[in-house]
Amino acid sequence: MALDFRFASAASLIALLAVAPAVGQSLSERRAAKEKVETVEVEVACGKLDKENCAVVVPEINVKTVSQNVRLKPLESKGSVESVDGLCGGDVQMAVVQADVLAVRSAKPDCAGKVVALGRPLFPYEGFMVVRADQRESKFGDMIDRLASGTVLRVAAGGSGSGGDLTFRNILANAPEWKQLVDISSDGAATALNKLSDRQIDAFFVMDGPQSPLLQAVRDTVDPKTKQRLYKFVDLRPSDKLLALPFNGRSLYATATLESGWFSAIKSISTPAVLAVRDDFYRTYPEVTAKIRQGAEDALPVIAAKAGARPDWAKDFERR
Repeated sequence: MALDFRFASAASLIALLAVAPAVGQSLSERRAAKEKVETVEVEVACGKLDKENCAVVVPEINVKTVSQNVRLKPLESKGSVESVDGLCGGDVQMAVVQADVLAVRSAKPDCAGKVVALGRPLFPYEGFMVVRADQRESKFGDMIDRLASGTVLRVAAGGSGSGGDLTFRNILANAPEWKQLVDISSDGAATALNKLSDRQIDAFFVMDGPQSPLLQAVRDTVDPKTKQRLYKFVDLRPSDKLLALPFNGRSLYATATLESGWFSAIKSISTPAVLAVRDDFYRTYPEVTAKIRQGAEDALPVIAAKAGARPDWAKDFERR
């Protein structure tokens, strides 16, 4: 009987070895292979790679999500308009965009119901109306009011696909007395600033973060002969009608202070940057979107600080 028991035990051991999975050459390798989880990579359209959307928002959210096997990959676009168009067309699943661009485009028939905002606003986009430093007027409205009869104000508002172009057209749509007196050209920053310097245009409008490299360059550019500042910003405050527009329980627009002086301040229009996602992606991958949303929430203070926003900037968009 003992011999039969030993024989049976040996046969059972051989059978177990035959079916045991040959995953690794050691227990550590086997456990690592067993526990390995594939990382999900999600492309995020975010404008120029050196701007806040791509250079701050996406990396800071990644810091929070990579440990949970979700990685965001920045995808360069021409700006918020092209990014939202990409969402509507299904070319990309997520994007960091201006809230006003998302509100306008998502209301169009080809995009209705396809895109939603994910989580809270990220940082403020502010509108900068750049003019030559020798411009007498300090307000955009005064520049229009003092136009010579039969002339128009020539304004570059960013390249095709930029958020600045859409915001500026929104401003004009709500100021019919200005609309017929402004000629808009689609020039990017470099071309617009050169044209402004050469007096080929009168102003350049751009929506950007408070401390973007472009705005710093505008502030630092001086005339090579006089060594005086070449450009300045003029006041372009949103109308009461624009301030009353709602967006996800908040205001779509607010008033931002660009520069403060002893007796006056330059103020302008502002709209928040938001994380937008295709609705079908949100519904199909709820766990992934939940991780990204929480990652963005956890990264909000760092994102705002790196974008140059005040700690309490979001209060500007609270409904009153």
